[in-house]
Amino acid sequence: MNLRVELRALALVSAFAFLGCGGTATTAAPSAGPTPEAGAQTPTRPGGGQRPGGQEASGPKPYEEVITEDAVTQEGLFSVHRIDEKLLFEIPTSGLYTEMLLIGRPVESTTQDPGGFFGGGARLIVQWERQGNRIVLRDRRHNLVADSTDAIWRQVSGFRQGAVLATFNIEAFGADSAAVIDVSDLFLSNIPELDPIDNINRGRSWVDQAWAFPENINVEVTQSGQTRPSGGPGGGGGPPGFPGFGGPQGPTSQTVKMHFSMLKLPDDPMMPRWHDERVGFISSRAFDLSSEAHRTEQKRFIHRFRLEKQNPNAEISDPVEPIIYWIDPATPDWLKPWIVEGVNKWQPAFEDAGFSNAIFGRVAPTPEEDPDFSLFDARHSAIYWRPSTVANATGGQIVDPRTGEILKGEVNMYHNIMELLKNWYFIQVSPLDERAQSLPLPDSLMGRLVEYVVTHEIGHSIGFPHNMKASAQFPVDSIRNADFLERMNGHVATLMDYSRFNYVAQPEDNIPPHLLIPNVGPYDHFAVKWGYTPIPEARTPDDEKAQLDEWAREQDQFPWLRFSTPDASQDPEDLTEAVGDADAVRANTLGMRNLERVVEMLIPVAETPGESYDELETLYAQAVGQWGRYMGHVAAIVGGAYTQETYGRGPRFEPVEKARQREAVEFLNRTAFVIPEMFLNDEILRRIENDGVVERFRDQQARVLTSLFSQARLERLAEFEALADTPAEAYTLADLMTDLRGGVWGELSQSNVRIDVYRRNVQRAFLNAVDRRLHPTEEELTRRFNPASEPWVSDVRGVMRAELEDLDRLAEQALPRAADAMTRIHLRDIRSEIARILSVD
Repeated sequence: MNLRVELRALALVSAFAFLGCGGTATTAAPSAGPTPEAGAQTPTRPGGGQRPGGQEASGPKPYEEVITEDAVTQEGLFSVHRIDEKLLFEIPTSGLYTEMLLIGRPVESTTQDPGGFFGGGARLIVQWERQGNRIVLRDRRHNLVADSTDAIWRQVSGFRQGAVLATFNIEAFGADSAAVIDVSDLFLSNIPELDPIDNINRGRSWVDQAWAFPENINVEVTQSGQTRPSGGPGGGGGPPGFPGFGGPQGPTSQTVKMHFSMLKLPDDPMMPRWHDERVGFISSRAFDLSSEAHRTEQKRFIHRFRLEKQNPNAEISDPVEPIIYWIDPATPDWLKPWIVEGVNKWQPAFEDAGFSNAIFGRVAPTPEEDPDFSLFDARHSAIYWRPSTVANATGGQIVDPRTGEILKGEVNMYHNIMELLKNWYFIQVSPLDERAQSLPLPDSLMGRLVEYVVTHEIGHSIGFPHNMKASAQFPVDSIRNADFLERMNGHVATLMDYSRFNYVAQPEDNIPPHLLIPNVGPYDHFAVKWGYTPIPEARTPDDEKAQLDEWAREQDQFPWLRFSTPDASQDPEDLTEAVGDADAVRANTLGMRNLERVVEMLIPVAETPGESYDELETLYAQAVGQWGRYMGHVAAIVGGAYTQETYGRGPRFEPVEKARQREAVEFLNRTAFVIPEMFLNDEILRRIENDGVVERFRDQQARVLTSLFSQARLERLAEFEALADTPAEAYTLADLMTDLRGGVWGELSQSNVRIDVYRRNVQRAFLNAVDRRLHPTEEELTRRFNPASEPWVSDVRGVMRAELEDLDRLAEQALPRAADAMTRIHLRDIRSEIARILSVD
């Protein structure tokens, strides 16, 4: 294989959070070193030039003196020997200078913060090398590639070597010069690349077990040390009495069981497939220094499992090796069938790519059933069930950095995901599903909701990022039609969007409940076909480009096959938590109707004699939060642009029509800046809080105004006006301020001026947003990569100052017409605040 296609080891894992947009797990910072207990033996560093106990190394000994008759030996990739507390590897010469994947995963711990601990662990490529009578373990890097026949390869090969992680004296030589080394301390030292807990104490840490297999070695150890600081990997706050869920502010003792798995990379690397921005795939990248382009060219290719047909000539064939996700035996028994089905849901999409029986979920054996099986083995893709109070789930993969081949897919299911699913489903679609009109939800419904999350996370794990554009590709009327939903398999074109449940549908639409939940949709079938279908005639990645381009261009005809444009953050049709955002005003108007029905149900559903009002408080807050999301979806229209990745076939961006932007601001004026009456329900509020309702809505409204007045959005309005063929076609900064004045400040023109506390709050939030725009913080001004943070470089400053001057005159004129004392006080305060803002240099 051409060496140019090798990938970067640092990009081994791309994990995408179900709630937060994904991200790769971080590596722990180097710790200060072990802190032994009183009387504990000072730990021996791997390869420190001494034998345990401080004796100078005297060279290799006869084999039988090192591997004694007390040794318990397993044969595999290496021979693995256990002698009392010692763990020894016998590395044959064939095992040297061979790249291997090394991962570490937590098995159990006294701290269980999923934001760090469960998301952590080692992920790197390593290589064993011999230096005289030492064996060196070295990190390997793949961020630079070049042809090995080129002159520059001499330099590139040096940069690819990576850091030395550890050295080991050769204790003895076995048959065929196999080097015997003592690795007892390797996984119990503070090597940062192995992501240990902080300050491992060797006196309280040990090797538990080791297994040897033909292609890999597994080692399980107990590490004792300290918790990481709150907020870092593995830290964070938690409920009292549960130090395992976050712990106190300072470090305390921590013990974890870690499983390390070292897997030889494939001898026959899979042919990569080039990345394409039009189709969503997680990818790795490297810089090719042998490129014929007159620059350092970046190469990207996608992450995917290796699927090869048993019968290459068949249109549809079983794969040589199917994709199997092993399900944690710790998963609640009643949920296991749902999780199996969550994996299997992807099978029809793989059939479109030419593979039958391509992907399965199977419950993993327990230790009693198979003591050699481990979910954490690098050979096994796994769905872990994590004991956690955090409501979340994640999916990701570990890949061969040379090719993008997924070697191990991983999904983390945190137990409290069920709380999140209950809240979402009740708030969004309980008026449409009788099963959700009382709590707790029945197991049959909760099982289906967990299945949905599993299918989404499996999507990440088989290579797919989020595609938030999909929720705008079906018309609003269509997603209220049961026949359309059956035909398209749901209300959103992909399960990889954050388009949860179909809150646009109305009770009179009679949508069957199974169609309220997203499914594997037409985009998912398209993406699996694009990424996994074999192209038999291709011998190199370049040979595939013409066919891949032809498939990608199907998006021109079928908009529901489109993917998010990566550099288009301003697209109002590329939003999270949205349904029907092809017409966000209409979709969210319908959503508000359902939300009003939900609020009417809150007390009957959440009030239980003998129980606290915690559930009512939670659901009310969720309802208010849903209203805030709706407002954010509409605000995104202002200063927005439609996008489609075209790959050299025409414009990629088109500003949103003026009429649609004006409609959005009108919607916000009547729905965001005026509190919906349904939320000001004394029967609810006096059950859940003594105070806080005013602040709750002030925060939501301030968030909308801050979004509307973001510097980037205002700059786009100015730019779209400048580029418009006819200036009157553009929605301008001046238009925005005029329209908002009518919605936020409408009382100032009334004959009898009365401004209640909620409107006073939104007006103060307006002035605060303008102040922040005219006087950015020092942090904003130091972002030299973003000169738009300086308001004086654009029209923003002039428009904002003019608006304040006009408002001051209106407030002055309104004062004599004030209907009550608080309105008069507020108007005076408004004038004082305007004067302050305008007086600041």
